[in-house]
Amino acid sequence: MSSLILQQKQESLSLVQKMESVTSRIQVWMDRHSQRRQLAKLDARQLDDMGLNLKQVEQEIQKPFWQ
Repeated sequence: MSSLILQQKQESLSLVQKMESVTSRIQVWMDRHSQRRQLAKLDARQLDDMGLNLKQVEQEIQKPFWQ
């Protein structure tokens, strides 16, 4: 039933709204990719300051951009 509601909602969106949604989603993906690249460049001391360890960082940077 929830997929039917989602389908009806998507059908009622205008083309502009759909494009804004797609653009927004792509921006989120680009931001994640950039943030993960920056995270990968940090050294152990910087990660420690952030309360992160190398294993956590490795797990994060291995995620696909859509997650």
